[in-house]
Amino acid sequence: MRYFYLCVSTLLFACLLQAAESEFRTFTDPQGREMRAKLTLVSGDDVFIERQDGLATKVDISIFGQEDQEFIRAWEKLAAFKNNVDVRFRTHITDRSSFEGSGGVLSRRWQEGYEIVLTNKSAFDMTDVRIEYLVLKFEDAIAAERRSEGEIRKIKGKTEVADIPARSDGNTTTGQFPMLETKLAPGYSWASGGKRTSKDKMEGVWIKVYQGENLVAEVSRPENLDRRISWD
Repeated sequence: MRYFYLCVSTLLFACLLQAAESEFRTFTDPQGREMRAKLTLVSGDDVFIERQDGLATKVDISIFGQEDQEFIRAWEKLAAFKNNVDVRFRTHITDRSSFEGSGGVLSRRWQEGYEIVLTNKSAFDMTDVRIEYLVLKFEDAIAAERRSEGEIRKIKGKTEVADIPARSDGNTTTGQFPMLETKLAPGYSWASGGKRTSKDKMEGVWIKVYQGENLVAEVSRPENLDRRISWD
């Protein structure tokens, strides 16, 4: 097994879904009194809120009922992952053969995918983590006159990540996909005048990171891949 490192170290774009967004909701204290407010920051037992009348204030988490305290702690965890998770991609190549063949056409094959390394820089453990990915694979056309005659394939899949403790790394891999490279032996040429070589290539990867049902991060390599193509 061989690992080829890509020069990728990009900060994850993290987004908080409904459970962690700054939306107004009804909070209830232990005596049953209600207040409409939204969370803006949680630091230890200090809860910073903005009331619906526009007043911003800091309160202690103990003023909330048990259900709201659980909501606040969940919001705190998801918010902590924003800008606190890094991602690195490494190409993962296995089973690469030597060139072989007859009739003037030599070929070699291998399996290739991506290893995904997540660094959890937050103070909270990441649990129940899964990744949905989209891999772009270029399949070169043999004997083609131009590279554009090849085909770009979008390959989607899912993978799980073991729990990532606070300030630690976790890793997983995409699937492994068959790759092909060909070349003509010396003295041979294609009757059509096509190029002498062909080689499949991984063109990029786009991932969405979930914790439970919450999308907590999304990143692509190259960085503009998610703007060039659609997920579907």
